Amino acid sequence: MARTLTPLLACACLAAGAILHAETSEYPQLLNLPTADRMQFWDISAGFSHRFVEPVKGASKDLYGLDGMSYSAFGFSFGIKPVTGLNLFIYRTPDNKTLTLGFQEQILNGTYFRMALRAQRFDEGVPATVTAVGKYGISGGTVQLPMEIYFTDDIMLLLVPTYITRTTTTDTILLVRQDNTSNPTPNTTPNTGGVFNVGLGLRVGFTEKFSFMAEYYPRPSKFANAVPGGIDGRTKYEAGLTAGFSYRTFKHRFTLLGTNTVGTADNQVLSGDYGGGPRPMSQWSLGFNITRIF
Repeated sequence: MARTLTPLLACACLAAGAILHAETSEYPQLLNLPTADRMQFWDISAGFSHRFVEPVKGASKDLYGLDGMSYSAFGFSFGIKPVTGLNLFIYRTPDNKTLTLGFQEQILNGTYFRMALRAQRFDEGVPATVTAVGKYGISGGTVQLPMEIYFTDDIMLLLVPTYITRTTTTDTILLVRQDNTSNPTPNTTPNTGGVFNVGLGLRVGFTEKFSFMAEYYPRPSKFANAVPGGIDGRTKYEAGLTAGFSYRTFKHRFTLLGTNTVGTADNQVLSGDYGGGPRPMSQWSLGFNITRIF
């Protein structure tokens, strides 16, 4: 009898462990991009992001960028128990005093593919000002479909189709490069409408606790021949890249990263023109994220 019960009890324990694992809350963020993860029940997660503005290229005299200015952002995500997969979130960044409010609903949760619907509104609290790189003090919204494709339990590809209703250069006239083969004529009409972009992410787990993460933010097509105005001598808008290593322990995740973008909010890293757009890859700087689930 005991020999019969032993394997049955072992299977029951494994099944219970699988159920508990499936119901574990996870902060829905890779590095800057949202994932299809969700907070379960009434769980709450807190995220803290820190970005150094000074490039690492400054070398040891500037402590590899740590002596320069930095931005620290924080946010919270809340599970809503009565509606399976629904999360509400609030996020605040000091650059332009941006406040973001929104929701995310996990609509697919398969073994190899997961997807969520995410919508949010952002408001820049600084006074509306037109600068060389566009306009600050704007408000807008984003709609996203974070999609995760699992090749194995340890390798995940993230796709985040995103539409942003308003960006820094919306309603402004974009300068045009004249040094390419197509020799475009100067713009005489403002850049109108929003921006569509697809952020890409990758997570590779080495162990249960350590993983490598990377994100790529393509340059939107409307900026292919445009020139950022008056920023660091830039002659074109760049694509963005963020990569780092993450350490996960009980209800905490610590991530050290390098990036050529300064922003952390979705509309900032995916718009392509925020703050003049991403810097050249050689001008990358350090940053880190800390998340905690309660």
